[in-house]
Amino acid sequence: MNEDSDFGPYRLGAVIGRGGMGQVYRAFDTARDREVALKLLKTELAEDETYKERFRRESQAVAKLGEPHIIPIHDYGEIDGVLFLDMRLVDGRDLRAGLRTDGAMAPEDAVAIIEQVAAALDAAHSAGLVHRDVKPENVLVTSAGFAYLVDFGIAHHEGDAHLTRTGTAVGSIAYMAPEQLDNVPVGPASDVYSLAAVLFELLTARQPYPGDSVSAVVKATVLNAVPAPSAFSPNVPPALDAVVRRGLAKEPGQRFGSAGELAAAARAALSGAPADPAFNRTMVGPSLVKRQATESHAPTEHISYSGPHGYPGQQVFTGPQGYPSGPVYPDQYGHRDGKALNVVLAIIAGLMILTLAGLAVYWFGVRGGSTEAASSSTTTITSTLEAAESTTATPPAGSMACADGVGVGGGMTTCGFALNVRDAYVSGGPIGQSRTVYAASPTTGRTYAMSCNPEQGIVICRGGVNAEVHIY
Repeated sequence: MNEDSDFGPYRLGAVIGRGGMGQVYRAFDTARDREVALKLLKTELAEDETYKERFRRESQAVAKLGEPHIIPIHDYGEIDGVLFLDMRLVDGRDLRAGLRTDGAMAPEDAVAIIEQVAAALDAAHSAGLVHRDVKPENVLVTSAGFAYLVDFGIAHHEGDAHLTRTGTAVGSIAYMAPEQLDNVPVGPASDVYSLAAVLFELLTARQPYPGDSVSAVVKATVLNAVPAPSAFSPNVPPALDAVVRRGLAKEPGQRFGSAGELAAAARAALSGAPADPAFNRTMVGPSLVKRQATESHAPTEHISYSGPHGYPGQQVFTGPQGYPSGPVYPDQYGHRDGKALNVVLAIIAGLMILTLAGLAVYWFGVRGGSTEAASSSTTTITSTLEAAESTTATPPAGSMACADGVGVGGGMTTCGFALNVRDAYVSGGPIGQSRTVYAASPTTGRTYAMSCNPEQGIVICRGGVNAEVHIY
């Protein structure tokens, strides 16, 4: 269709939007004497009976929603073999245009937009609709800051997979949840993921997993650890990091239960609420509660990720545009747990004191004493070493043996997780050294930080959710 041409009762004006499935015109409805936004879909879509059925059904459902943040649909149908949507004309710009012009938003402004889009999504989900294409281009914002979620033209009913045309990836890759990439039936959790991806971009002016090819983005989406927005914007509070990262969780069940829950958590994070306990240092490394922007540390262990959707045992994908190899833990973004740091410093100080005391004993007891005294000291040292050796294969009281020299303590740890901790520790260097390792739980599917130290003749690793692993 051309500008200034007629389409049924409509007089077409300028093109105000373009997409993979059609164009949106500013148009004048001569029958009702009003300006509208008229979306005309590609001709070939009208030739697809499956798509036509879905289009009519979803258009009717969206028209009935009446949610303030969903663009009202005045009419829909087919004219001369072309499917159309007659919608309210909104004077505003989409979020993509805003990002290009103004860059990243202030956290307060970004959360205000997300709250409005979340209200629209929750209304759609309550009616059994899944949008499947939540992205900056599909959110219009007026000069007063009122947001509209648009383009339900590719939405489908929850659990309805067969209405996707064979070989077609519906949605935009950068905002698609991992399960969408498998082209399987999706639900509201997929829209929650997309909404979190939009929030990430509003805060940072970049996508969570940027790439210069579809395959790069897909691999990073499925395999890379979830990044924290504050790594790219110092204005993002750590508590908001936790909200975004939960929304972008690989597994649908690990995300927020609804779009509204994500928005509420984001609002709470701005008010100073603590980070979500499920996404604190026990799961993904050092705590998100404290940040030192001048530091940047990464774990040195080589880590494998047992990812979802048919990617078990894959090495973590090295993403494009500066993404690091291996999971991206909060420490890489300058987040440090002050309490943990103090504990480490205290341990180091204690070891230094013990070392100095040992040197003093050696100097004054061995070097400065008689031959008899020296012999006595030597005997004492030998006896101590023998005692240590005799206990190296003995777990502490209360330990439950698993297998291959591994046990668990405290009753809060599974043997499957203990074996993963053991493997991570052994692969990180000589046994007997203190170091932090990261291991995945077969039960939760999450990665936990474990601090391993030699104690009682064995190595004891503590961390996670009150987990304790014994390596002997």
